[in-house]
Amino acid sequence: MIVWGTSFTNKVVATGQFYCPGCMQHRTYRLRRPKKWGCIYWIPIFPLQEFEPYVECASCNGSYPETALGQDAASAQQQLRAQGELERDLSRMLCEMMSLMAGEKNNVSTQLCNLIANAVHRLLKIDMPLGDILAAIAAGPEEPEAMLRNVEQQAASLTDRGKELVLRAAVVAAPKPLTETTRALAVEISRRLGMTIECAYATLTEFSTR
Repeated sequence: MIVWGTSFTNKVVATGQFYCPGCMQHRTYRLRRPKKWGCIYWIPIFPLQEFEPYVECASCNGSYPETALGQDAASAQQQLRAQGELERDLSRMLCEMMSLMAGEKNNVSTQLCNLIANAVHRLLKIDMPLGDILAAIAAGPEEPEAMLRNVEQQAASLTDRGKELVLRAAVVAAPKPLTETTRALAVEISRRLGMTIECAYATLTEFSTR
């Protein structure tokens, strides 16, 4: 029997100096280009998808869009403020989405909080405190449609890789096996994210049993 699956690489394609918005001074950067691979027997064989490159500071390990390489101190600080607001919006969206997928709007389990914290870290490279997770869930909408509108609103700020991580988080949060309702909600989340149906079903197939 042939064992196949997927894996991700995050290769450094360039290095240099830039003004880091987080450190507020010039630092060494690594330009990374994530790529998804098809694997046979856990060995990457062929590329499936290439994601947008991003800049990683070698000192603070902060992640920034590639456009950060051409910014001065003032524009870098402006970008840092904008990124902070974006991180808050995206982390709250993940909390709302995953709690509704899990059916734990009012009685939130430790397991769900851990899944949310892990998803936020994967997507945004930040740590979200437990209190902030619970507060975001409590303040979130009761109805799926309001959550879906928020997903659609945030989709424009996500890379293809980010959209895949969001859908993965939604599927992982749902009780297993997936019901028709949760599967349909996951498919609708992928549609609001602007994902292709092929990518959506590949993620559903890979994570619907985890």
